[in-house]
Amino acid sequence: MLTASDRVKNVAFAGNRIIFEKAKELERAGRRIIHMEVGRPDFDSPESVKDAAIEAIKDGKVHYTSNYGLDELRDKIAKKLVDENKIEAGRENIIVTPGAMMALSTAIFGTIDTGDEVLIPSPYYSSFYKQVQLAGGKPVVVPTTVEDDYQLSRELLEEYYTDKTKLLVLNSPNNPTGAIQSRESLDEIAEFAKDKDIFVISDECYEKFLYQGEHISIGSLPGMKERTLTVNSTSKTYSMTGWRIGFLAGPEQFIKEMVKVPQNMTICPTSFAQYGSLQAYDLSDEIVNERLKVFRERRDIVVDKLNELDMVELVPPAGGLYAFPKFVDIGMDAIELCDYLLEEAGIAVVPGGDFGIGAENSVRIAFTCSTDEVREGMGNLVEAVKKL
Repeated sequence: MLTASDRVKNVAFAGNRIIFEKAKELERAGRRIIHMEVGRPDFDSPESVKDAAIEAIKDGKVHYTSNYGLDELRDKIAKKLVDENKIEAGRENIIVTPGAMMALSTAIFGTIDTGDEVLIPSPYYSSFYKQVQLAGGKPVVVPTTVEDDYQLSRELLEEYYTDKTKLLVLNSPNNPTGAIQSRESLDEIAEFAKDKDIFVISDECYEKFLYQGEHISIGSLPGMKERTLTVNSTSKTYSMTGWRIGFLAGPEQFIKEMVKVPQNMTICPTSFAQYGSLQAYDLSDEIVNERLKVFRERRDIVVDKLNELDMVELVPPAGGLYAFPKFVDIGMDAIELCDYLLEEAGIAVVPGGDFGIGAENSVRIAFTCSTDEVREGMGNLVEAVKKL
């Protein structure tokens, strides 16, 4: 009998999509639901970016580009890495991809072989784990804790390292916790990676969303440019999630090999979306900073409301677009809690089990809907939890 591959069947569906579908079902029945489960900024894409893409279409720039992406866009991304991230880069170090997800796939499929182990700090973005599974590797979860502010240390990484370890996936600011790895932690991670001779994938998609602390690219640290693969995109920073433009940056000798992944899966990113992205990378930080003020206000609303609940343990997000409260002694797990909040409070949030070991009693709350909806949703959440 024909069947899908075991590799595909062994990958679980994303928890946020399950909640999203339940929420849509309630909406079809007439219920009003506040969506705080999807990490999509609610702002529109910048007008100048849209205009540039429209002009590209009118000018007939609608054909294949290089598998690496437009040379002009690779140059702008390289300049951004040098100026903002202190990572030495030229166009030869860049592959433009259909979103950061494809950049991540390119990095994972381009570094590991069947049976290789990949260290994934938990809580983690679930696709890290699932892409390693799809590539035939073995995900090895490295649990971080609320008590340690979700910081990594060399001592912790050593516990999970084996001679099969090939790769470490780093995400700072983190989805779902909002944690930012400190300079001290990054130094320890870098020394560990160099001593063990492993790759590091650094997902930096939330680098612009900072509420405290600073963002440091691990690829900028001494001896790390040779082994770091940096992933980023226009999606969150410029509210361009549907444009699907991301990039992978790394050492030229690896980029030349890794381009075979998108070459044989996607050929190239959408041509006119790349021309729009050229304009995005020319935008001043003013537009990003104005939006950051709004997200900071929403973040503060979420944190303040959660602090009203005695049964919540929370590390206030230092960056990103999410809060990740842990609920203790409430008599239900996170899946049951999310179903309860959907029915009782009309708010959709994501159960923590989707984000790894140790996160089963947590929920991810995205503050990406309007400020009024964030305020209303969090008020409803607090009232509903107090009834338990």
